[in-house]
Amino acid sequence: MARPARSDTERFREGMRSAALMHTLAGRVGAENPHQFADYFDRQTGMTTQASGKWRLNFAGMKPLSLQQVQLLSRLEPDVRRLCEAGPADLWLALWGDVRDLWSLCRTRFTPVGPTLDDRTWTIVAREFDSERTFDEALAEFEGEFLLAEAYGEPLSMRHLTESVALYRLHEAASALMPLGIDGDGLCRCIRLCLEDDAVKTELQRLGVFEGVQRELASLMAAPAARAPTLQRWDALAARLDWIA
Repeated sequence: MARPARSDTERFREGMRSAALMHTLAGRVGAENPHQFADYFDRQTGMTTQASGKWRLNFAGMKPLSLQQVQLLSRLEPDVRRLCEAGPADLWLALWGDVRDLWSLCRTRFTPVGPTLDDRTWTIVAREFDSERTFDEALAEFEGEFLLAEAYGEPLSMRHLTESVALYRLHEAASALMPLGIDGDGLCRCIRLCLEDDAVKTELQRLGVFEGVQRELASLMAAPAARAPTLQRWDALAARLDWIA
């Protein structure tokens, strides 16, 4: 049976997956462009892809990686399939994954500093937690930490963007089923602050997907809640967080 044709949205997203994966792998091996990566790949596999420019369109996000290419790249790094599916800091899962898998991306369910930890450290410390916050508690703590970072000029991370998107989608999904009474407006603001943060923006640009991520989140960035005044958000959280009062 022939594979169903991809929609324009699917092709665009597959291009983002390809670009981010290729730039991630290139960074790991010290390659600064597709030509250098192809040279490294050929030396490791005995193939001849450099002369054909095989990887150039994948780096640019103009052509999705084929199943064969993913299999070939897996010869270099064992986690290629996971990286392609999950994305940088699990961002693709947050954006496009099953809503039932989003809660596991929200590190604040255990600790407010979760998004600031690198993945290796998180893997170790996450085993120590034996209880987790409820959704409304995690949402409030997450935005509260954002407001503190904003007040003190602290940098954000890719994990902050991932968790912002995951919490937003969870809030939207739950709100569609029942009245929550939980203010989720601040999450649009969190997403905006992430995409305006120098560290997050630089990383997305390095991976060749900054404009693509902006496009995916454009409607949230344009929402009035994304530009809510800081004091308004402090006031909204005051009744939910004891440490603010």
